[in-house]
Amino acid sequence: MNWRKITRPYLENYKPIRDYALIGDQRTCALVGIDGSIDWLCVPRFDSQSVFASILDKNRGGSFRISPMNGEFETRQFYEDNTNILLTEFKDGASHLQILDFMPCFKVSRTIVSTGEIHRRVECTEGEFEFKILIEPRMNYGAIVPKAAKVEKVGYSFTSSTVGTEQLSLITSLDLQIGNGGLSGSKKLSRGERADLVLRYGGAILHRGEDAMTDMKLSETRRYWKKWAAKCEYNGRWREYVVRSALALKLLVYAPTGAIVAAATTSLPEQMHGIRNWDYRYSWIRDSSFVLWAFHSIGHNEAVEPYLEWLMSTFYLTAQNMQVMVGIGGERDLTERTLDHLEGYNASKPVRVGNGAWDQFQLDLYGILVDSLYFSHLHKKKATRKVYEYLIRPVVKIVEEVWNKPDCGIWEVRGGKRNFVYSKVWCWVAVDRSIRIADSLKMKEDVQKWSVLRDKIREAIYGRGWNESIKSFVQSYDSGDLDSANLLMPQLKFINGKDPKMISTIRRIQESLMSEGKFLYRYKTDDGLPGDEGAFLICSFWLVSCLAMAGKLKEAENLLNSLLDCSNHVGLFSEEIDPRDGSMLGNFPQAFSHMGFITAVTDIEKARNARR
Repeated sequence: MNWRKITRPYLENYKPIRDYALIGDQRTCALVGIDGSIDWLCVPRFDSQSVFASILDKNRGGSFRISPMNGEFETRQFYEDNTNILLTEFKDGASHLQILDFMPCFKVSRTIVSTGEIHRRVECTEGEFEFKILIEPRMNYGAIVPKAAKVEKVGYSFTSSTVGTEQLSLITSLDLQIGNGGLSGSKKLSRGERADLVLRYGGAILHRGEDAMTDMKLSETRRYWKKWAAKCEYNGRWREYVVRSALALKLLVYAPTGAIVAAATTSLPEQMHGIRNWDYRYSWIRDSSFVLWAFHSIGHNEAVEPYLEWLMSTFYLTAQNMQVMVGIGGERDLTERTLDHLEGYNASKPVRVGNGAWDQFQLDLYGILVDSLYFSHLHKKKATRKVYEYLIRPVVKIVEEVWNKPDCGIWEVRGGKRNFVYSKVWCWVAVDRSIRIADSLKMKEDVQKWSVLRDKIREAIYGRGWNESIKSFVQSYDSGDLDSANLLMPQLKFINGKDPKMISTIRRIQESLMSEGKFLYRYKTDDGLPGDEGAFLICSFWLVSCLAMAGKLKEAENLLNSLLDCSNHVGLFSEEIDPRDGSMLGNFPQAFSHMGFITAVTDIEKARNARR
């Protein structure tokens, strides 16, 4: 929790991605900078239109700033222990100011309560401190400047006559000036004095009361997060980081359905001034299932049943129409479009909403779905005959027809389909896990028939996915290209982690795809898009798991320790890292990265226990 010096040039430019923290209520979330500015918020859902988006356009996007009057000051930012309640502190000489930010989120009986609010409590903790406030909502991704108005006994409202535009209210006793669709003002506090500002989703007409009940909501929210974090069963040397990663992942769960978004943001670039800017505010079946692995590995199983129930309700009796990703409410059409009026993060266009990968053909989907059902069958809820007949058996039938076809793969390449080895492994998983469920249900004919199919897929992978000349599993059939996704093979139980073929594959990937001794690129082949990208953190975490499963425990531990530097000041990981300078790239925070970290830690723990 070191203090950082902030200067005027810093405030005038885009903040580094690593200078943000996340708050949320399991329906939506906000990014809060170390300078006290909320620069990203979509309401009422993760994938709704933004009302603050200055992270994507510092002039047009809109923000909610609370900062010292002095243009140069010191700051530090951290979470309250084992909660998602955020503290940002400012120091100017002997005077100190603290902002406590949270979104109410707690349980009443079995229901998650979230009030659609951001509470910002500003308190002077030393001396006297004058701060300024600037609130500039910009609806519909910065396209609409709302009308701001004073509301008696409430505070202020932000409204627009445009149909479908989200409305906001600000509950506060502070006297603020209205101008250009926003509010501004300043306030001086002495030690022990505080002021509350509560931003609410919905117009002021819906919120007539002036009491925002901040104390009660803060107490309930604090209790909820502490109780949830205390369930973490991992107690090893990296517990602090594991709990923070778990809390971050929990913020990415959409409570009404159990869907898990891949990341909190859209269009943060994988390469500065490139075109690899994507919208990750949707639920990939792959990513979400991996998150359930991570939760289970540390004793958090409560998310499994709601997610799988939502998944089955979305695809039950429609296996032939499955798709790799859906909206968090189950929406199927996620057509991609660009928002040309926004300049993008640090002038890195385009800004996209929707994701064109939604209708890609990706073979891993079938294995991931069945593996999730098998996971539930083992640990939570047994697969019923109806689930078997209406979901598992139809999936195997589809796999039987399509497993040998080329697809777009895990990385969703846009340069043409290929016979990706990773995808074929997941087809093997689909049949393998289906056989295990069939065996438990005494479906002997299916077991016999599917065993032949499973062996056929395995033989094809070893025959065309293994390159004897370079001693490695490769990216696609009959190629010499490498792919970090093949590091998942031992985790999927396709191959033993100590198998010589896997050991050799690990070394070839390290030799060809590693930078700076710890960062792995996904691949180095043409993917149909111009430009480059950063190194993917999930790939480095997969390598940690592989090394642990290979018995190379010391190497795994050293690599994991070095990767901890890739998290930011509050323990959050981005999607990618630029190996040249260590800067964060891609959407943030990234569920894949946090899931990979937790899995890597628990795989090390398993390997260590196996040695005893």
